[in-house]
Amino acid sequence: MKRFTLVLVPVLLTIISFGQDKKDLTVSFSTGKLTSPYYQNDKARGYYNVDFDYYLSKRHILSANFNAGKHDYYDNILSNTAFILYENGTNAKAAYKTFSILYKYKFLNKKAFSADFGTGAGIMTHERQYPYKEGGSYYFRESIWTDLVFPVRLELDYKFSQHIQLGLIGGFYIHPDYPILGYYAGPRLSYVLK
Repeated sequence: MKRFTLVLVPVLLTIISFGQDKKDLTVSFSTGKLTSPYYQNDKARGYYNVDFDYYLSKRHILSANFNAGKHDYYDNILSNTAFILYENGTNAKAAYKTFSILYKYKFLNKKAFSADFGTGAGIMTHERQYPYKEGGSYYFRESIWTDLVFPVRLELDYKFSQHIQLGLIGGFYIHPDYPILGYYAGPRLSYVLK
């Protein structure tokens, strides 16, 4: 039975893939600003994002992506000091590294313009550095955790040529313990492999 299954699954996947009407792969790079509404006095910093989009059909896309970014904030929960250390009124830094798989639906599919909406599931590693006082000395402590998140994404693209697309990307991460853990937005450059 195991051999039959090991042979049947690849054969079915091959047959299904030849039945698809569109099999493009798009590689995209995006950079911009990231912030989080959850943290006090949050100040946006940068992020970068890499996407690999596989077109299941003209409107249905399966996407794998990696997103990493940072922002500053004022920590009054983990930190036991009231110092503002930076010029922007913050004392701590947060960093995000997320790998996620998304399903996207292309709701606008014109000759030159397109727009996608997507959601999925991902794994986020979240790191926070905050000031801490122990005895008579001050130092930075780190808090790091990894957990499940649910990304939500909106993408707008302009087809510059047959293989090049320029666009905008925006999204956020929903986390079970936080309502929304990070907003990001920025320009995007895509290359379509046909």
